[in-house]
Formats: sequence, C-alpha cells, structure tokens
Amino acid sequence: MSVLIVDDHPAFREYLRSVLEDDGFDVVGDVPDAEQAVATAAAVHPDLVLLDIHLGDGPDGFEVARRLADLPAPPGVIITSSRSRSAYDDRIATAPVLGFVPKDELTTTAIRELARLRRTIRVAIAEDSVLFREGIVRVLGDLGFIVVGQVSDGDELLDLLETQQPDVVIVDIRMPPSFTSEGVSTASAIAERFPDVGVMVLSHYLTPDFALRLLQDQPSHRGYLLKDRVGDLPSFAAALTRVANGGLAVDPQVVTVLMHGATDPLSSLTEREHDVLQLMAAGLSNDGIATELVVSPRTVEAHVGRILDKLGIERCTGQNPRVGAVLRFLDQSRAALPD
Repeated sequence: MSVLIVDDHPAFREYLRSVLEDDGFDVVGDVPDAEQAVATAAAVHPDLVLLDIHLGDGPDGFEVARRLADLPAPPGVIITSSRSRSAYDDRIATAPVLGFVPKDELTTTAIRELARLRRTIRVAIAEDSVLFREGIVRVLGDLGFIVVGQVSDGDELLDLLETQQPDVVIVDIRMPPSFTSEGVSTASAIAERFPDVGVMVLSHYLTPDFALRLLQDQPSHRGYLLKDRVGDLPSFAAALTRVANGGLAVDPQVVTVLMHGATDPLSSLTEREHDVLQLMAAGLSNDGIATELVVSPRTVEAHVGRILDKLGIERCTGQNPRVGAVLRFLDQSRAALPD
C-alpha cells in the first residue's frame, strides 16, 4: 500500500516513515504543507494519505482533505492530531476522510484497519419495498459502494449470486412469500453456498432472537441493523464494510437488550468489561473499542484478557478467542430471552 505523509513536523514525518516502511508500507513521499500535499498526491497517486490537521499557517488538514477528494484519483485520507477526537467531532463527521487517529495511537494496525474502508465494495440488495430499495441504492452510491444487483426476495438473491460476486448483500428480514424471517433463512442458505459473501440483515423492528439465529449460524461475515441506522451514513458504511471484510456488526439496541437479559457467567464482568464485550459483539476491533471508550488500545487488550479469563475461554484453541467470547455472550443472552 502506497502512503503519503503530510505533517509540518520533520521529526514526526521521519519517525512515521520509518515505522511504516518497517511494516511493509510503500512511503511515496512526506511533505509539510497543503500545497505540496495536493501536488504530490496528484503526481504519484498514493493509496493513502496520513494527514495532520494542523499544518502551520496554511490551510488545515480538513481543507486539504477536501482538495484531495476533488482529484481525478482521490486517495483515502486518515487525519491525525496530537489532540483528542472530541476536539474535532463535528468536522470529522462531514469530512471526506476514512477516519481520525490520535498521533499517540497511530499504529500500523490502526492504519490498515481504516485503509480497508477505501476498498470499493460490491453490494447486492434483496428488499421487497421498491422505494426503500432505490433509496439504499442511492445511499450506497453516494458512499462509494458499487451495487451489482437488486432483487425483491431471497430466492432471486440466491439466483443473482450464481452470476454476480458481491462482497456483501443487504437483506430485508421480512420478504415474500410469508414476510416472517426470510432474511435469516436466506442468510443460512448463503452461508452454505457462498460462505465468503457477507450478509447484512436489516429490520424495521427489534427482534433479538432473529439476530441470535443469524449470528450463531455463522459468527463472521454477518450483520444485523435496524433500518433507522441507514440514516447514520458513516456508521452504516463502517458496519457494512466490517461485514464485507468478514467481521460482525450488531445494532446497539439489540446488544443492549441482550446484555440486560444475559445471565451468569456474564454477571461476573465489571461494568467496563460489559462495555468492551458489548462493542466486541458489535464487531469493533481493539483499536475501534479504544476510540469508542476513549482509552488506549493496551487498556482494551487488558479488558479483553480479563473477559476471556472470566468466561473460561482458552486463548490457544483453534477458535478465535474473541469469537468465543461473543458466542458465549450470545448463548447466555438467548437463554435469558423469553420463549
């Protein structure tokens, strides 16, 4: 992956170049200001720009990001600063960037995780409401996804997958013919026939049991969101991308209901450990959890370790221990749901 570094501190540029190159990144340039950033990006076409928000007396990083977005081949942009994210939340929400990482947390892992958002993701849609389906198509196009097909039910979707190769499909939970749980059964069929295709199920209503069935069937490449979440474009795009990349994305309302209904051994977890497990179930990585809880990744690692210990999950087995923790959470939550 080719990277351009934009920062007005020479020592930090040198340090970051060394870290990136040691981890296999191709650093195609490091420059100190807005004008050089745009000119260099236009000339060398980097995959990614690491962009400091504060660039001396010239335009700031947000203005540079907008200029980069107007290039014929715009790069992905990660903005960074010595200050915390809360100082820039409003501007980050509307900026054409992949995300924000504080300088003291700018690891190659965090960079790679955000860089995955830049990959053009192919999406197919199964939704019987023509109006909602067309709205989703427009939203996905605005977010940079490619829609390779749209159908009205699960059978048509399975036929479509025989000829198209989407990274992820968006499926309404209630479709013809019975309008009950066709989305969940379609997801099961996709898991058997097309295991590498992610499935994001959308629902008008909160149905935790359907979410459990979906995620326990295959605890990867899966997502369950309420349809209202589509309006939160950055979060929707991030969730869809996680599912396309093999992760999990669970609606926060579903996770909250499950957490409140869960029983032992989850009762032994502290409040912060519950928070961490809840975000794990929602599909966030350690870096993502750290950003959400405003703590360091090392603190999150410690919490995850204690969660695994309390749930009795071995870290050296064949199963991913994080997946094991989420499955234990789902099992306990299902047991606590009323029949």
